[in-house]
Amino acid sequence: MSAGRHSNRAVAAPPEEVSRGAFRSGCPVMQSLVAAAISPPMRSVPFTRWRRIAFAISLFLLAATVALVAVRGFSLGLDFTGGLALEARSAVPFDTASLRAALAASGHADAVIQLTDAGRSVLVRIQDADGASAEAVRAALGPAARIVSEDSVGPKVSGELLRSGLLSCLLAVSAIAIYVWWRFEVRFGLSACLTTFHDVAMMLGFFALTGLTFDLTSVAALLLVAGYSINDTVIVFDRIREERGHYGAMPLPEVIDLAITDTLRRTLMTSGTTLATTISLMLFGGPVLFGFAAATTFGIALGTLSSIFIAAPLLLVLPGPVDTAAKAAPDEAFRP
Repeated sequence: MSAGRHSNRAVAAPPEEVSRGAFRSGCPVMQSLVAAAISPPMRSVPFTRWRRIAFAISLFLLAATVALVAVRGFSLGLDFTGGLALEARSAVPFDTASLRAALAASGHADAVIQLTDAGRSVLVRIQDADGASAEAVRAALGPAARIVSEDSVGPKVSGELLRSGLLSCLLAVSAIAIYVWWRFEVRFGLSACLTTFHDVAMMLGFFALTGLTFDLTSVAALLLVAGYSINDTVIVFDRIREERGHYGAMPLPEVIDLAITDTLRRTLMTSGTTLATTISLMLFGGPVLFGFAAATTFGIALGTLSSIFIAAPLLLVLPGPVDTAAKAAPDEAFRP
């Protein structure tokens, strides 16, 4: 009866206990059998081997982002600068030189003119938001122009919107970091925080490089990408913790590779379907949605790559424990 109970306990024992007993016994056959039993069921892609290349590329792009923002800055939209934005269409293409000369004659030489739809659609932005300035822009456009939209924002409101936008980004990233910190451990939270800041910074560089208008819609794109990126990161982190419990003897880099490989199909399918939607918006949504769609397309692709090549490999270089259970393992062979 005791033998039967002993046999049942041996079968039900966790893999870590069986493996430690086998390694203590020194039996080569038992060691081989235990290693095969606790080995991962599939081959994993060695993503962590490429972490130095990924980190180097990331640091280079971050430095380029800082340089772009310092040299070129942002094309701030009406929400942040204040003024008047007037969009018009015409059956014949607008003449940029004539339009600029007419605006300069009315005292708006610094007006920003953007042509789309082969020159048949124009967006004019000026710093003044009063009624006289709006009439001057209409006169410069000519009687053949049809006004599509007209928006005006005062300087006080634009300053408040800018502060609110920056504060919302800061609070969102901080809340994300606190959540991951609480949900997992210190190292995971720090990695998620750094990766989210990395993605947001790279998106700012994208706006500086492309010259797309940076307005409240752009802030919404930043927040959307930050949330999407952290969603991918949390899924990978959760799988790392799960695999860490299953394969306690496996070195940490192999656990990370296995976790990323296990979630890779889900990540690519989810990102692919989302990118199909944002690309459709970018191609067919018109000039109003183009900036938002282009930014989210870039950000979602960036967030997918950063969750694979930045967030998870950062666990190997950041200080702090990854799994408290690993500390309790008495055998050196079972420590990463």
